[in-house]
Amino acid sequence: MQAVIMAGGFGTRLRPLTNNIPKPMTPIANKPILEHIFNLLKSNGFHDYVMLLYFMPEVIRGYFGNGEKFGVNIQYILPDADYGTAGAVKLAEKFIKGDFIVISGDVLTDFNLREVFDFHKSKNTIATLSLYSAENPLQFGIVLTDENNRIVRFLEKPSSSEVFSDTINTGIYFFRKEIFNHIPEGENYDFSKDLFPKLLGNNTKLFGYKTSGYWRDVGNLEEYITSNLDVLQGKLSYINTSGTNQNYISESAIVDKSAIIENSIIGDNCIIENDAVIKNSILWEGVKIEPGVSALFDVIGRNCTIGRNTRINDYVFIGDDCQIGKNVFISSSIKIWNKKNIDSNTKVTKSLIYEDTFFNELFTDSRITGLSNLQINPEFGAKLGTVYGATLGVGKKVLLARDIDDVSNLIKRSISAGMLSSGIEVNDLQVISVPILRQELKNGNGAGGIFVRKSPFDKASTDIIFLDKSGKDLSGNRTKAIERMFFSEEYQRADFYNVGMLKFPERTNQRYREHFLECLDVDAIKKKKFRLVIDYSYGIASTIFPNIIGDLGCEVVSLSAHLDKEKITRTIDEFNLAFTNFTYVIKSLNYDLGFMIDAGSEKIWLVTSDGEKLNGDRFLVLVLKMFLMATSGVKKIAVPVPATSEVDIVAKEYNVEVIRVKDTHFAMMNACDDPEVKFVGGTKGGFLFPEFLYATDGMFSVVKILELIAKTNSDLNALNSGIEKLHMLKENIICPKELKGKVMRMFMEENIHERQYLIDGVRLLLDDDTTVLFIPDRDRNLLHLNVESRSLELSKELMAQYKSQVQRYLSSLNY
Repeated sequence: MQAVIMAGGFGTRLRPLTNNIPKPMTPIANKPILEHIFNLLKSNGFHDYVMLLYFMPEVIRGYFGNGEKFGVNIQYILPDADYGTAGAVKLAEKFIKGDFIVISGDVLTDFNLREVFDFHKSKNTIATLSLYSAENPLQFGIVLTDENNRIVRFLEKPSSSEVFSDTINTGIYFFRKEIFNHIPEGENYDFSKDLFPKLLGNNTKLFGYKTSGYWRDVGNLEEYITSNLDVLQGKLSYINTSGTNQNYISESAIVDKSAIIENSIIGDNCIIENDAVIKNSILWEGVKIEPGVSALFDVIGRNCTIGRNTRINDYVFIGDDCQIGKNVFISSSIKIWNKKNIDSNTKVTKSLIYEDTFFNELFTDSRITGLSNLQINPEFGAKLGTVYGATLGVGKKVLLARDIDDVSNLIKRSISAGMLSSGIEVNDLQVISVPILRQELKNGNGAGGIFVRKSPFDKASTDIIFLDKSGKDLSGNRTKAIERMFFSEEYQRADFYNVGMLKFPERTNQRYREHFLECLDVDAIKKKKFRLVIDYSYGIASTIFPNIIGDLGCEVVSLSAHLDKEKITRTIDEFNLAFTNFTYVIKSLNYDLGFMIDAGSEKIWLVTSDGEKLNGDRFLVLVLKMFLMATSGVKKIAVPVPATSEVDIVAKEYNVEVIRVKDTHFAMMNACDDPEVKFVGGTKGGFLFPEFLYATDGMFSVVKILELIAKTNSDLNALNSGIEKLHMLKENIICPKELKGKVMRMFMEENIHERQYLIDGVRLLLDDDTTVLFIPDRDRNLLHLNVESRSLELSKELMAQYKSQVQRYLSSLNY
């Protein structure tokens, strides 16, 4: 039988161990992972292989040759470009004669592949996926099957809110040859993102086989240590590592009798001298350990020498050909890159690469957040700027801006220096708001943008926000490309004659103001003569908005209307106190409305003349109602999944379709790509009006709401009382991260008879106005349960019912 083995992995997250070898050649128990895959395939009757190579192909070819000495036949394919998983397998079509297996060359497993193959044949299906139950499904594709093992839902590497099951796609597939008819030639095409969704969309039967046994994606350094230790513990039956003290020591290694070695793997030609202590560690070939050395939970690469009495703490990863002196102390969680020389009596407390990294992963969506001047420091900023510039190319133009914080200025300047070194023209817009930066990019003024700000949630942290050339949040593909280059450090600076230029453009605010007013009915607003209280939250809007609102005939009392870098991030208590004072001023003056604009000028809060604060959902409903009253011909609007069903009631009145999207700013922006979507509203005070900008802008939202009130002649208090209110109850349920996927799957399976929507969490539509939303928290160990109906009693009853379900799941999982 034939197998296609995907062996093109870079192993970026395994560096420095994979600096000199491709990921599939990383040794587990002194043999490459790929060789273990060969042995597994052979034991299940697969002897004819097609190997897809990409990174360092000569290393794999040199080791395995034509496969004869391993008892197999190997054909090699080296793609000329990155065609994605399915696109690369398409290249193997000419070698395939019938049904075949596709398997990754960098996973460790002992699955009974013959059993899965027999299942595949019995179902007479074009494709069968090998499935597995994982404690943390976030890193993998999630799969849902029905009672007949037919796949009904597939999601590749979900966010926390999308975890609806703990059943994952292992990347092991069984196909009929006709699968090639569904894969385009010469295109970047992925199994999980493209092929499987397409087949499901065409109602093609795909099956999943839930496999028992051992499976681990050796995706990072900690997983690499764990994989080796699992082998020592006999968790993979076909890998024999019997030895004393649960060790696996090469026959060519020389170990002094006084050395203590426990639960460790020692490679070929290693030398371990007297009184050394090696525990739970992996030593690659040619390592020399001098007397008195201690190592615990570490990996030491090829041909390294560790000097006398050196102490290596846990989770230290040392690349090939390093020379560590005597009496050196290496702190925990350190990476030491290849060919480093460390002098005797040195204390190593940070990774030795080229610069510090500090992060396992850089991005959360399109944002990097870290501790100010610690994780996000000038060295980090310069490296990040260089890497980002390298992904764009010499000569491109990038717009850069910041808030008023001093650290933001520091980091912005370091990022600017890095980008200049990679040949980027940097246009420094200095202190402006994020919406204005987006507007400049939308107008075609750059290949990308970066905004640096103090975190609105943590005074000690800094955010770095990346935007694409159209002003939208940078996509996941782009952020992963930056992240991979950042950690691999495989980037180049520009030649000295191509170093970039720094410019300071003028009239940015003027262009913003002109476009702002062009998108509004200014006369309607002026005629209304609004009396307003506006709280600027000490943010950047205080320097821009007064010049706009002042031309609209409004009488304005301004609060917190000066820049204060110490107050742009507020605690909950500080916010509540400020909001109480803000509300008091509105009621005392008997003004029409009050708006509070957040310090970043993206979100707003509204208080009516009688001092009532409109919460996020009700605020959204009122703005939507006025928008539809004032705007003819609207076909679609978009809101996030957690938004109240009151939205649907209002939209139905105007025969408007409601599109529900994930509760992220990126998803809301993408909804604007549909030209029929004229309004996108969030539940946290953010509104998108695509004719102005496909992102939230607090300043424009304030004036747009004034325009809608003026054009519809609405009284917000009367309007609020005139729109039906549903009863939404919310509960937070504590759940460990590793159980979220299991609990979500159990919830979905028990409620499979209800109409389910899996865009963000699991949303049950019990009837037109009765919904249940069960969604995992993205960051905290919580599950959110939202119930909404026309009756408070029914909402309470449903909340008790579904909360009891969830608690039953947790109890069954011994939590």
